[in-house]
Amino acid sequence: MNFRISGSLILFTVFLYTSSIQAEPPSQPAQKSQEITNSIGMKLVLIPAGEFMMGGQESAENLVKAFPEYKRNPDYFKDEYPPHRVRISKSFYMGKHEVTIGDFKHFVEDTGYKTEPEKDGEGGWGYTGQCDGRFAHFNWRNTGFLQTDDHPVVNITWNDAVAFCQWLSRKEGKTYRLPTEAQWEYACLAQSSMRYHYGNSPDELVKAANVLDAKGRTTFPHVQELTFHPGTEMKFTIPVGSMKSNQFGLYDMHGNVWEWCADWYGEDYYSRSPVENPAGPDSGKKRVRRGGAWNSFPLWARASFRNWRSSAIGQSTGTANSAATLSRARSRPISSRRLSSHARRCAIPQRTDQAGRGGPAT
Repeated sequence: MNFRISGSLILFTVFLYTSSIQAEPPSQPAQKSQEITNSIGMKLVLIPAGEFMMGGQESAENLVKAFPEYKRNPDYFKDEYPPHRVRISKSFYMGKHEVTIGDFKHFVEDTGYKTEPEKDGEGGWGYTGQCDGRFAHFNWRNTGFLQTDDHPVVNITWNDAVAFCQWLSRKEGKTYRLPTEAQWEYACLAQSSMRYHYGNSPDELVKAANVLDAKGRTTFPHVQELTFHPGTEMKFTIPVGSMKSNQFGLYDMHGNVWEWCADWYGEDYYSRSPVENPAGPDSGKKRVRRGGAWNSFPLWARASFRNWRSSAIGQSTGTANSAATLSRARSRPISSRRLSSHARRCAIPQRTDQAGRGGPAT
């Protein structure tokens, strides 16, 4: 099976990308003063328009040399190539944090919504000594470890994430959606061209993100084969905003939970991607998720690393976005026999006639 990082405990950090309000892009990078707060208390940061090189900035052969303990061959990274110039032509607002349990509660309490893992009787993923699932008793309310309203919401499918964005759009009178894969990577790098928004060193990632520490390890088994010991190496998810932000003022773009993007996944899409505002293939079977999670090692939390999950419930595809299914998510049924943990952000495309409330784009 063509697994990437797969099947983690479905922690879905809803990265709600409120569709960015499409206004004229600011001439300077987004500053912390360029934030808005919506009616349910979600903070959104203005991301300026701009250009960047998307995809692998170093060769696959160099990655193999830089991460020798992972024992991957160059072909493993082929969907990150070729690197290509991308222009984000309009500024947009993106969730400052991953969507939290508290945010998602507003949606459920207002609408009576039931998530797909709750409705289908199969449930989601959770902690049983290791990441395990699907089990009926696991869902966004119960993951087998302690979470508060400030933790990212997980065990949310792509469809659930889209439903949340649609509800928020109606409530706010502005378009909230998941970010495109290009918007996500652009926002993550925040004008950097490194592996991570702060630089290239994987050993430094644990200081900037909630991921697994790779120091001293000689093997990197599949996430479902890892046994975690609370109180030692395992922190599970942590409250959003606990780590350092990137230069755009966004938190947890690396680690904590995987984040859904709006795009269909296309392994060879980069070879035919348009320069301006690429939105992914027109169709597909899997949705993109990005950023890595609390149970990811640094190789898989790089800004250019691409992961995916099936968009049809009942199908299980390897996944990597540690909080599965609401990451900066897309609109089609996503999630599978393995709901992976995803976080999502909302983005709001800016319009010249709006002052800019909203979040990341779907």
